[in-house]
Amino acid sequence: MDLVALKPNSFTSLTTDLSLESIWGVVADPLLLPNFSSELQAVRLNSDEPLGLGAQFEGDQLRGERRWTTTSTITGFEPHHFFEWTVGGLENPVSKWSFLLDANDAGTTLTHMVTLLGGPSPLSDFIALRPIEAEKMIQERLTSLRERMAITIAGLIEIARSRC
Repeated sequence: MDLVALKPNSFTSLTTDLSLESIWGVVADPLLLPNFSSELQAVRLNSDEPLGLGAQFEGDQLRGERRWTTTSTITGFEPHHFFEWTVGGLENPVSKWSFLLDANDAGTTLTHMVTLLGGPSPLSDFIALRPIEAEKMIQERLTSLRERMAITIAGLIEIARSRC
């Protein structure tokens, strides 16, 4: 099964009464992400420069007994609207993650999205070993990621609210 051809993705959204500006301050800070992840243990910025297109950060990952470090590149950056990072090499990425902020009459809707792209990862290793189980494994992974994304959104909104 070719993940690149499938481009399986998932997303979750939550609307808050907070402004775009207050949400953006936490959404565009990858150092906060480990607070809400069972897999992402730590994030390190690769530069003292402000985050923007092309900036990179490293993430220490843990799933079961497997530990590894990823490099992410910011591939989408539109202040107060869109923050995207691509995990792994840009020529063969593992996944693409993003936050989308949308101002509306209720306040701000924050959407967290992921697209699995098939680069080297525990999921691609599993698929190589058991291709017949690939579809089931991909769906299970997306379900798990969607649950964690909902926790992440709620947590980021709580941090933004505490900073107001």
